[in-house]
Amino acid sequence: MYGLLSSSKNCRKFIVTAFKSVNLFHHTAPDINEYEEAMKALNSLQTNRALLEELKKEARTSHVTNIKKLQQTVTFLERSGVSLEKLDELSVIHVSGTKGKGSTCAFCESILRHHGYKTGFYSSPHLVAVRERIRINGQPLSQQEFSRYFWKVYNSLIELRKTENDMPPYFRFLTVMAFNVFLSEKVDVAIVEVGIGGEYDCTNILRQVSTVGITSLGIDHTSLLGSTIEDIAWQKAGIMKPGSIAFTADQQPAAALEVLRQRASEKKSTLLIAPPLESYDWSSFTTQLGTVAKVQLVNASLAIQLANAWLWQHGSGGHPPADVALRREQSRVSEEQVPVSPVFQVSFNMASGLKFCTWPGRNQIISEGLVHYFLDGAHTSESLWLSIDWFIQNSHAISKKNTPYRVLIFNCTGDRDPKALLLPLLDCDFQLVIFCPNTVTTSVDSSSDQANYKINMIQQLENCRRIQEVWYELQEENVKNKTRFFNVLHPIYIRNNVPKNLLDSCNSVKSKAEVKLFPCVSETLAYLKKKNEDESCEFHIYITGSLHLIGCVLSVLDPDLTLATSQLSEGIGVSATNGTNMVESYSS
Repeated sequence: MYGLLSSSKNCRKFIVTAFKSVNLFHHTAPDINEYEEAMKALNSLQTNRALLEELKKEARTSHVTNIKKLQQTVTFLERSGVSLEKLDELSVIHVSGTKGKGSTCAFCESILRHHGYKTGFYSSPHLVAVRERIRINGQPLSQQEFSRYFWKVYNSLIELRKTENDMPPYFRFLTVMAFNVFLSEKVDVAIVEVGIGGEYDCTNILRQVSTVGITSLGIDHTSLLGSTIEDIAWQKAGIMKPGSIAFTADQQPAAALEVLRQRASEKKSTLLIAPPLESYDWSSFTTQLGTVAKVQLVNASLAIQLANAWLWQHGSGGHPPADVALRREQSRVSEEQVPVSPVFQVSFNMASGLKFCTWPGRNQIISEGLVHYFLDGAHTSESLWLSIDWFIQNSHAISKKNTPYRVLIFNCTGDRDPKALLLPLLDCDFQLVIFCPNTVTTSVDSSSDQANYKINMIQQLENCRRIQEVWYELQEENVKNKTRFFNVLHPIYIRNNVPKNLLDSCNSVKSKAEVKLFPCVSETLAYLKKKNEDESCEFHIYITGSLHLIGCVLSVLDPDLTLATSQLSEGIGVSATNGTNMVESYSS
């Protein structure tokens, strides 16, 4: 196949220094050194901060530049040995959005896997290991598999480059690699999560996509996507394809939904809204959906619609999506409105897929004795309010009548406004607030899965100090205004769910939380462990603001990501009403 030059002399010469006695493509056992060298080569493709800022400026001002980048991705794909025509053979569910993309994709993948299909799943960012980004049947590639595919693609691109710098950047490379993996592994379906945006995202070289998902929208990545919800919706809708069925999350902002409707019309795609999860027919199962984080209910419904549409489109069962024209006539839905997709009875495989889906770092609790870690990668203002709701409810449930020592570990990155993110956190009754860079240790290992060359340690610490100053300013304002908490409650926040004792504590002026800044996550966690041992009381440690921060914490607490539990495990009964136990048929 064009571009696959693994047997060429030049290709072998390129890697002979590192692997004199290694056959890259026919290993019988993993080679740690090979994987480390792959990480070094991959990390060398990261874009530094200065160049990244320049690229952002170009992306906002030049349609031509963005189209050129898409064409470059096609060129790199072809150099790797995969033509667009070959890529067209891949059956894909493509998902964009601001919040919940990863969770929605994970639910969708699990549902289809529980139907017996071989699945591919491409997501970002990774938490602990870059291998998490490319999964087969729900499992990240092994180090051996990752190394094999990495060098196959990397060496092809090296051999065919025109200049020394003619290589794809980090995310674009992994996208090309993921498509190579999915085609080579002959997956039945690939669930592909957009990186940033949609219209110009490098995953959008996909041409034949029958099923599209757009998760909840909000303001994020403004330097690339625009500063209004309309701008962002336009970008996210860019993955719609002619003839595709697109589903979007319930309760989208009205202005965003209107843009999605217009874009669907332009692209000749059918757009439907995923209904509330509780509106489906769950009669075959016992459910307690009120115990589940609300945002995951929205994501799960969207995933059900995506999986069902794919099954129906490929003649594998599923319920036919509504005939939009007929439904409009029957329900008098105007052309300016987006119809809600019909509900149906949830099947055993769908329920199993939801119940046994695990997605670490989102609404996750890890308990170690008296210490309870609450991890959620919320990084927009809207998602923070929902995340706080989840944290308060679960903190109250765990502590019962006791008052725990509450700790916040926080960081935010990029062009996000720390004030908007910190504001809802002020009144969660934290005794200690810690700001910490997204790094496990203070040293940078070029072969690490978490090496970050986009921003150096000094820049990260400066960012944390700026966030710390914003916290101090907000805290001063909070002390001056006792009632501020109730005056600025976000509409999405459900006050009735806040325990009365917490509301009472927020009504009074508490002493200011102690504030600390640590240089890395490992030192932060070591300090808290020692403090807990000294004080011997219950600690509730809430970690949020950045998925990269969550990943660093998990690298210490759960490096193999074995402690994640299902988001919906408590919400869906373990057995159908016919008495058949719901057994996880496939590993999740």
